[in-house]
Amino acid sequence: MTMGDDRYVYTVVIAAAAEKVWEGLTAPEFTRQYWHSTRVTSDWQPGSDIVFLVDGEDGDIIGCEGKILTVEYLQELSYTWSFPRNEATRDEPPSRVTFLLESIGEATRLTIVHDQFAENSSMLSQVKDGWPLVICGLKTLLETGEPFDFSMRM
Repeated sequence: MTMGDDRYVYTVVIAAAAEKVWEGLTAPEFTRQYWHSTRVTSDWQPGSDIVFLVDGEDGDIIGCEGKILTVEYLQELSYTWSFPRNEATRDEPPSRVTFLLESIGEATRLTIVHDQFAENSSMLSQVKDGWPLVICGLKTLLETGEPFDFSMRM
C-alpha cells in the first residue's frame, strides 16, 4: 500500500483466475456479498453511468456514483467516483478509481489506484480505510466461496 498526496494504491494477490476477479468487481450479485451490501451496476461501456446501490429500509439508496472511463476486459477497469450522499465529500469533484488485473499463474494480482482527488480531499482519507476492507472482502469471497462481514471496524 502506498499513499501520496493525491493518490492511493493498494495491491493484493487473489487465488482466483482473472475472469473470477473481474466478475467479482462487476457483477452485482458478487459485490453485494462483500461490498457492504452494495450492488455495483453499469452496462460497463465507456461513458456509461456506474451506480452503487445500497439496500436501504425504504428501498435502494445510491451510495457512490460515477462514469465508466476505461474497460479492457480482464486487464483494466476505471471510472470516476463521487459520494454525494456523504456530507464530507458531496461538494468534491469526482476522483478516479482504476483496477488493474494481472494473471500470475492461476492467481491474479489486483491493484487499485484511486487518484485525482481534490486538494485537501476528505474522500482520500475515507478511501484509505475503505479500500482494504472492500478488497479483503472480495479476496475472501473468491478464495473461500464465503463472504466475510468486514463492516465492523478493526
